[in-house]
Amino acid sequence: MKLKEKVAIVTGGGRGIGQGIAVRFSVEGAKVVIADRDLVTAEVTADAIRSNGGEVLVVSTDVSQKSQVDALIQTTIEHYARIDILVNCAGIAGGNGPFLKIPVHIWQQVIDVNLTAVFLCSQAVAKAMVAQGIRGRIINIGSLDSFVAEREAAAYAASKGGVLLLTKAMAVDLAQYGILVNCIAPGSIRVQRNSARFDSESVRTALTKAIPLGHTGMPEDIAAAAVFLTSDDSTFITGASLMVDGGYTAYGRVD
Repeated sequence: MKLKEKVAIVTGGGRGIGQGIAVRFSVEGAKVVIADRDLVTAEVTADAIRSNGGEVLVVSTDVSQKSQVDALIQTTIEHYARIDILVNCAGIAGGNGPFLKIPVHIWQQVIDVNLTAVFLCSQAVAKAMVAQGIRGRIINIGSLDSFVAEREAAAYAASKGGVLLLTKAMAVDLAQYGILVNCIAPGSIRVQRNSARFDSESVRTALTKAIPLGHTGMPEDIAAAAVFLTSDDSTFITGASLMVDGGYTAYGRVD
């Protein structure tokens, strides 16, 4: 078990990539705190963890609200006495519409959840780590859009581009405390939200051509990367961005 007795907060841990990370962390011995607005899915994930003998706590949290983030940290410390790992996975995915038509409220919502929340959660957790002398780990979940843009997704691309540079800035500032900060950038990952789209023959054919490995990824692929970046296998890695995309961004093919 690579994370035995570690305490890990996973935001957005109730479904999709966050769920995959929360479940894998538990398998690796971590005590998991799922911070999510959707308590129904969060409890389903928590029940799955408990059924396998894991220890898990669910905390209702809107990560874009500082008061709720502070309450999450307080609850975690009251329950487990420490925080070793934070994974910032909560986010709003998908297109935002043509750039000329994006409403300001949509822009602000995406930035608040995808970027500001990463700052709020990371700052609060890092303060707790520093106060306890814990040389912890923080993982920010970025995207292919941290590096390249896609059509009609300006708000999303801006938020994920910000996550990439925030990761680097955090890594530099927190290195003196022994806190390592890295980014995982998922490619096309099959989750419940997009499974119907990925089942489309046209989409499946396009992805097969665009991804050198010839298939989409699964939440378990991101979870494996997260375990690596939070375990003792990565003690000299900080400020890095790990692409988990089947080679998509390396390919550069245009058909």
